[in-house]
Amino acid sequence: MRALVRFEQDRAYLNLVLPALIKSLPDQEKSLATKLAGGTIQRLNTLDWVLQLYSKPAIDTFTPWVRNLLRISAFQLIFLDRVPSYAAVNEAVTLARRYGHRGVAGLTNALLRKLSAEAKNLPWPDPDRDPTKYLSLRYSYPTWLIRRIFKRYGFAETEKWCLANIEKPPLTVRVNRLRADPEDLAERLKTEQIEAVLSQTVPALLTIKSGASKLACSNSFKEGTLTIQGCSSALVAPLLSPQTGEVIIDLCSAPGGKTTHLAELQQDRGVIYAVELHKSRAGMVEKAAARLGLKSIVPIQADGREIGNLNLPAADAILVDAPCSGLGVTRRLPEIKWRRSEKDLIIFQKLQLELLASAAGQLSLGGRLLYSVCTTEPEETVQVAEAFLAAHPHFLPQPLFPLLPQPLQPLFSGSRTLTFLPHRHNLDGFFIALWQKTSRQL
Repeated sequence: MRALVRFEQDRAYLNLVLPALIKSLPDQEKSLATKLAGGTIQRLNTLDWVLQLYSKPAIDTFTPWVRNLLRISAFQLIFLDRVPSYAAVNEAVTLARRYGHRGVAGLTNALLRKLSAEAKNLPWPDPDRDPTKYLSLRYSYPTWLIRRIFKRYGFAETEKWCLANIEKPPLTVRVNRLRADPEDLAERLKTEQIEAVLSQTVPALLTIKSGASKLACSNSFKEGTLTIQGCSSALVAPLLSPQTGEVIIDLCSAPGGKTTHLAELQQDRGVIYAVELHKSRAGMVEKAAARLGLKSIVPIQADGREIGNLNLPAADAILVDAPCSGLGVTRRLPEIKWRRSEKDLIIFQKLQLELLASAAGQLSLGGRLLYSVCTTEPEETVQVAEAFLAAHPHFLPQPLFPLLPQPLQPLFSGSRTLTFLPHRHNLDGFFIALWQKTSRQL
């Protein structure tokens, strides 16, 4: 409940505030607390709709403490089987007394008992009469986003998209091959009560099967043998084909996952200028490089749109992993879907094009420019790629599918750009494009 109040009042992200609040709990309780908090945010609009069905006072008139207590309780009653209904209600009433008063406790008890009795028979909107509202409430997404997805895919595929984006994604780690072998590391992690198996999709990735809560405190992590990184994210750096001795610029480098991956692929024998706008986030890149023992990364606090003023050498390759709406990773960060609006897409598009234009001017002749974003919305993906090419005809699109791991190549055969979709590929939503600079712009 404390974490959810921080989410609502301070716009905090759960993965940043929850660990400190649950650090003293046993592992099993940590897992349940994470599921309760994350699930409540994931299902936010649905929970508020359901609570309003059974509450005379408007939900937004409650204090943040009581409102989020009711949300957590409703999540347990509707979406969790492992917590008995009476336990969820009793705990809510106890906390309502602590954070409210006797009247609030009585209201909480009555409301949740009604919901408990009706949890399996909720009056969902009719999918035939109002498919957008049905999908929005049944699977917990803002209406504006459902409307966009529905227009692209139709009802059946939009429903699959919804389901894929509320499923818990696998936790994966990238093995630092300068310090460890994937198979050996999997064996070592067993001694630290962490079960990991080799990824069948991406080389040098391990999928964590159990013991995830021990990962960040493990000796393996502290000694720089691994980096926690999603599968889609781990596919990006290899597509730039970094070579030893090359000068590479990572234009938006924090928190450093792709930057350090580039350095590892270069065998730490090159120079990577890691540009990041904010001092605190530039520090994250520096810290990540130090933990992994990488010496070739040069953190630079600067605006990526102004790298032409930094007196950097012309780059052999540039990665623009641009700021974006993040709507491709809502299964990992459900807060994002409640904090974005349709107008944000054009705002991000403008920034993305400015970053690409800046990178184009810093790239050497024959150099490679890779663009990636963790979203699949057209304004930030295909429209950006088209607009960039229209303004920079001296850049030639490069096919990406031959550079993918072999298991993925048939899924993208012939594609010049890549769009990863959770419901089709079981990957986080990403878009990636690659260009080569063939001449100097006139």
